[in-house]
Amino acid sequence: MKAVIDLGTNTFHLLIGETKNGKLNEFFKLQVPVKIGKNGINNGVINDDAFTRGLTTIAEFKKYINQFSITDVRACATSAIRNAKNGSEFVKKVNDLYQIKILTLSGDEEASCIYEGVSHSYNLNDENILVMDIGGGSVEFIIGNKELILWKQSFEIGAARLTEMFHKNEPITEEEINSLYSYLSTKLSPLKEALNDFPSSILVGSAGAYETLLDIVIKDLAVVPNSLSKNAYEIRREDFDVFYELMIQSDELKRAKLKGMVDFRVEMIVVSAILMRYVVEEFKIKRIIASDYSLKEGMMFRE
Repeated sequence: MKAVIDLGTNTFHLLIGETKNGKLNEFFKLQVPVKIGKNGINNGVINDDAFTRGLTTIAEFKKYINQFSITDVRACATSAIRNAKNGSEFVKKVNDLYQIKILTLSGDEEASCIYEGVSHSYNLNDENILVMDIGGGSVEFIIGNKELILWKQSFEIGAARLTEMFHKNEPITEEEINSLYSYLSTKLSPLKEALNDFPSSILVGSAGAYETLLDIVIKDLAVVPNSLSKNAYEIRREDFDVFYELMIQSDELKRAKLKGMVDFRVEMIVVSAILMRYVVEEFKIKRIIASDYSLKEGMMFRE
């Protein structure tokens, strides 16, 4: 049995479980909306309040780790911590206080772990898939199939960054959407080139915002998506389009009232939906799959 801690920009995750015969048995999981990048991510710093929230959450995780008598603890930090001027200070503080060593992942390492997780969420075949993981600090894109990763890249265009930059009004304005589209067109040119080399019309969204998409489709649109496994579901394009329109036309209060919306995604789900829509339209995606496996599951499967 082992524990994995994923210190994301928006959410810190704790997963306790074990892997056997290519399957994951979960014993305990907890996610806390630490928002360690809040009010600092675009300035490359973890502010004091976020720093404290992070340490408080690690202290809570440590209690559960001790309860389960876990000695194999794998903690990894991503965009907000790896890019913050005081990120290494946070990593050191966690080790000093709680004896938990945090591995700060590069964008490439993060992408590989995400793909490892997604590849265990349902049975991949010989077709290429485009995996997309929307984090608060970065977005990872990986092209691969059941045999190998063909291409991967991490882009510092996460939902926390984009929300601070583009989402100033409620509901978001058409001008803000157009500005974000233009920005993405520039930033994601390497992805366009990669898809020319390794074509795919299948988008697999990894956890996070894609879990919210799935929950809203089921709980608010009353649609039953096609199940590929207990960890992956295919979402029809028409249902995605309804979700998208709902996100861009709603204000925070309306989004918060949705049955499928968890409170800590209310603020950033709009830019996430626009990111999804951009990829679906720009790269002519024919199938959208939501997987609830991501980086933490990928870390769990690694020996």
